[in-house]
Amino acid sequence: MKEKPIIGISGSIIIDHSQQFAGYHRSYVNDDYIDAVIKAGGIPYIIPVNTDSEVIKEQVAMLDGIIFSGGQDIAPRFYNEEPRQKLSEIFPDRDEFEFQLLAAAEKKGIPIFGICRGFHLINVFHGGSLYQDLTYAPNEVYQHFQPDLPTDKTHHVHLEESGLLAREFGVNKLLVNSFHHQIIKELAQPLTIEAQSLDGVCEAYINEDYKNLEFGVQWHPEMLHRVDDKMQHLFNILVNASKGAIDNEE
Repeated sequence: MKEKPIIGISGSIIIDHSQQFAGYHRSYVNDDYIDAVIKAGGIPYIIPVNTDSEVIKEQVAMLDGIIFSGGQDIAPRFYNEEPRQKLSEIFPDRDEFEFQLLAAAEKKGIPIFGICRGFHLINVFHGGSLYQDLTYAPNEVYQHFQPDLPTDKTHHVHLEESGLLAREFGVNKLLVNSFHHQIIKELAQPLTIEAQSLDGVCEAYINEDYKNLEFGVQWHPEMLHRVDDKMQHLFNILVNASKGAIDNEE
């Protein structure tokens, strides 16, 4: 009998630039995600990028919960825009892969957690859009891409009083790290803001229409989980919700 939930973590591809293996593609996620899931009581599995729809469905069939990890910009064609000058690296095959992964995860009804790119991906999947760079926002915003260590916290996010995060943490603001140059333009209709920075940028949301837990944050809690119990608690929330999938299997 399975005792711990299996938590998938969407992977990316890094291209080897060493002389011997130049051009080789390697599937990966940062160890921080893996360590945070283990610490929360889950079993982490890296889900490699692929374009086979049947394989993606079977990948999700094995999961009790899923994390959509950070990485490249979402290709703007997926929210009906042309690329602008300050768009950064994109990976359309990963976009297509993760959209299918998300659709299958929602169909199965497992808990879903989006982080940074994953936060943006869920919003775009549901019909939202992005500012392709912070400088394209109509109002001046804070520095959201910090030139500091991953464990350094640089700005506050204020939690919605009646939201999930405020209830879980018992506080009305958090100090977070920040490594993104894009922000949400239009928040998709099923998503509700959970936290904002003082410049009005959406920093966390929840899908209250989803039959299970689906939420996302724009900062990187996996980089902070060793030094901040609240950041680890975000993974605890996901893993605890994912235990219900085990109960349903028995």
